[in-house]
Amino acid sequence: MYPMVKAFWEILKGRISYNDKPIPIVKRLKSRDKTPCITIEQASDMQVDRDYRTDSSQRIVFENNAEIWINIWCDTEEERHSILSQIRLLFFKALGNHYSLCSHYEDGTCTFLDAECGALTVTNGRTAKSQCPYPEENDYTSWFSEHEIVKNTFRLSGMSEMDELDVAEPILRTLIKFDLNYITVHELEGHVLDDLIFEDDLI
Repeated sequence: MYPMVKAFWEILKGRISYNDKPIPIVKRLKSRDKTPCITIEQASDMQVDRDYRTDSSQRIVFENNAEIWINIWCDTEEERHSILSQIRLLFFKALGNHYSLCSHYEDGTCTFLDAECGALTVTNGRTAKSQCPYPEENDYTSWFSEHEIVKNTFRLSGMSEMDELDVAEPILRTLIKFDLNYITVHELEGHVLDDLIFEDDLI
């Protein structure tokens, strides 16, 4: 699974529902799959920058651009509208650093602190915006940080209705396109040398 497909799968899984039933995310729509459901595809991926870094280790850092497609497959306009609204709201929450999208959040608990999430118990300017009250102390880790996505490059780049009405059982399809840059790091073997020392007899 591509890293960004995995990232989108993780943020969507269990968070989108219809009539109180979670919407399944399937790899590729097959005849046995029931609608409504969601598929995720990586339409493109290309390198946009490369950097060689040495500090405590040697590594090559790549910045890549990817286009991710989320397909909503459903039977009715009500299903389409509900699922689409939930997906858009979910990514608006991610962009707003919503507490529930921290990698440490789990059913009202902060797994980093092993206590109830501070966003549910503390009152301050951040919790008024549904954010972690003390992000540094609580190690708030957003979906973007967890998956090395460059946040200011992330955007919803298009949306299309691609209904398939000429088949035996008509199916409604909505394609949502996201554009983003993400970072990958490749560690290199060897040692980082602070100072080069030359033996006199070699000079």
